[in-house]
Amino acid sequence: MGLELVVLYAAGSYAMGRLIGISGFGGGGTVLGRMAFYLLIFPGVVLHESAHYLACQLTGSKVLSFAPFSPRRSVGGRLVLGYVRHERRGLPIEAIIGLAPILLNPLGLLLVTALLTPLTFQEVANPRLGTIRESILSSDYFTASPLLAAIWVYLSLSFALGSVPSRKDLASLPAVLILFVGGIFLISLLRQGAENVLSSAIYELSALAAGLYALPATVAALAALMMGLWGQGARH
Repeated sequence: MGLELVVLYAAGSYAMGRLIGISGFGGGGTVLGRMAFYLLIFPGVVLHESAHYLACQLTGSKVLSFAPFSPRRSVGGRLVLGYVRHERRGLPIEAIIGLAPILLNPLGLLLVTALLTPLTFQEVANPRLGTIRESILSSDYFTASPLLAAIWVYLSLSFALGSVPSRKDLASLPAVLILFVGGIFLISLLRQGAENVLSSAIYELSALAAGLYALPATVAALAALMMGLWGQGARH
């Protein structure tokens, strides 16, 4: 699970940075470039901010303002694509709200893949290269259903990029890690003599998380690779 999250954040951040540069937000861009950028990231950003909003509702946190998609420059010059402003809460609640997109966006990607491709949800949640190659890459999926395939590629890329947490979201990560480690330690104390049960539960949880993030991490890595190759081609 840890490797998938690192790949997702690193590759997604790189791809998003390259897209921002190509679209011209650093200066010298065209209106068409910005509109194409907005169109690409729109579904992922809306799902990302909606995850924050949903987490606020589930935790009983008062939402002060909500903009699922509102691109602008902050006072510090940073690009803000959307936001959810809510009342201040304790660390556990802040962590749930801040990191909600890390769960909802990958689930959205898995869902659209299961709905728009020949893969079942079980196959998407536990992706295997052979299955993907046989059902999508080596089949007539792209030629038989080009519109459906284009929508899937579009939403998959947008949702994967939308999975990347912002710097503000990552501020909650230490609290989550502390709670996670503390929870494992507490369970181990309460279940002395049941080490096998605890180890099995942790393994199953890790396997489930790894399956959840495998596809988003792969999509983000492919996007980063394409952005890198595009950048090299542009320099030549």
